[in-house]
Amino acid sequence: MSTLIILLLCGAAGGFIFEWFGLPGGAMTGAIIAVILLKSFSSLPQAAFPRPFQFCIYAGLGVLVGNMYRPEMLLAVRDTWPVLVISTLLVLFAGMLIAIFVVKFGNLDVTSAYLATSPGGLNVVVGLAADMGPNAPIVLAYQMVRLYTIILTVPLAARILHKFLS
Repeated sequence: MSTLIILLLCGAAGGFIFEWFGLPGGAMTGAIIAVILLKSFSSLPQAAFPRPFQFCIYAGLGVLVGNMYRPEMLLAVRDTWPVLVISTLLVLFAGMLIAIFVVKFGNLDVTSAYLATSPGGLNVVVGLAADMGPNAPIVLAYQMVRLYTIILTVPLAARILHKFLS
């Protein structure tokens, strides 16, 4: 149980620091990076998180995401639904193609490869990976690299797209 407490305190500290400095992903990515650093430079054993604790965290994330919904979102979707459907299918298809590459050359099983390369919220995808098998850390690594690459390249990509579309 002391390992669990150490991890929670470390994650809270990392999350607070990221939030304090306004870094992308704030609390969640700060907690992840802090715990990764702690585990990289210590011999802290793997902690088993009690299932009720996991449930509370995932339910809380679900409430957080659900609370972002506003009824007027349906009006925006009504006007753009063909583009939404086609772009979603293209992204899913691209994720499947990349997953094939990862399975062939990355030594991951099909489900883990798809989760690692699929779009979506880091928290949701990693939560699914944790429920589906032992490759959650690898899925997390893929998702974090993808997420931070997107965050860091948004200004450049926006400039390029703006010039291309103007």
